[in-house]
Amino acid sequence: MTDAAPESMTDEERADEQAQLAKEIGEELTDAFIAYVRGDVAFDDLTFGVFDALSDLHVIAGGNYELAGDDEDDDHHHDDDDDDEPFDDENEEKTSSAPR
Repeated sequence: MTDAAPESMTDEERADEQAQLAKEIGEELTDAFIAYVRGDVAFDDLTFGVFDALSDLHVIAGGNYELAGDDEDDDHHHDDDDDDEPFDDENEEKTSSAPR
């Protein structure tokens, strides 16, 4: 995510986009919770992922974001990313730039 929501969007379009992003965050959390219950994710990683998701949700709710294209995804990686972690950087809008 970057600094500002697109100015050309109507309030209704922005609200729809924010609702869709919130649903995607919810789906990510569901996947993470299931992975934790199955023992695939450590509690510490789950805790960070939930905090990261809530931080993203706060930014989205405030409208202070801009969706990044696929070519910009390389700009957002954490030093200790793990491919098995359900909170990955496949979709920029699902992650924040908060340090780990």
